[in-house]
Amino acid sequence: MAVIVCHSVKGGAGVTFVAAHLAMSLSEAGAEVTVLTVAHRDTLPLHFGLPPALTLPSIFAPAEDAVVAAGIDLRSHLRASDDPDFVPALRDMGYFETGHDRVMVIDVPAGNIALAQALIPHSSGHLCVLNAAPDSLAMMPQALDEASFENIARTSFVINGLDETRRLSRHSAAFLRELVGPRLLGRVRLDEAVPEAIASLQPLSKYAPSSAALADIRAVGAAMVPALENPGRPWVARESQADSTASRAA
Repeated sequence: MAVIVCHSVKGGAGVTFVAAHLAMSLSEAGAEVTVLTVAHRDTLPLHFGLPPALTLPSIFAPAEDAVVAAGIDLRSHLRASDDPDFVPALRDMGYFETGHDRVMVIDVPAGNIALAQALIPHSSGHLCVLNAAPDSLAMMPQALDEASFENIARTSFVINGLDETRRLSRHSAAFLRELVGPRLLGRVRLDEAVPEAIASLQPLSKYAPSSAALADIRAVGAAMVPALENPGRPWVARESQADSTASRAA
């Protein structure tokens, strides 16, 4: 089962929305999909039209305990950040393989940086969710500098909540496109139907089938499929260790 890690450089970027709808997109394309949340304050059920008080079963719970929505198995592991056996256990369960027939999407909150960095090297893809806003842009140099070569190789980006009516939002998106190039899989436009669907306890696809955000996230899902078969290669040019050592010696 291939794994996609959804994470962001800062909170409030809409990672859970992207993770949920990426899972739906992959499921609609024929994959068997599981979504795993590791957040203690979890809003994942809301995007499937489920009540917020619903407690999702553990990733280690038996199949008969599963909560299934839209054909997707919804799971949780609230102790993932403190569980040293989490990654090995996923490997033993058959995760971290390639292929697009069976996929797990893991929703990792922005604050769980260590967990994201532990998961990404084993995953088929890392989808980093960004807002087209100055605070997201300000975090990019630090995030890229801290990332390992292996993690960068698996990272793609999506801009969420893009307000095309605002100049700053458009210019920020243009800067991100220039910065990450083909690693930008797409953008999800700001769409009032998204919070309205949550407030109505309905999936976005049912509440607003013609939603612009829904069409955008489906396109991102389609663009993510190649990574499931063949994880990417490093895309940020950096000095090799030897070059760096030679430079210091000079």
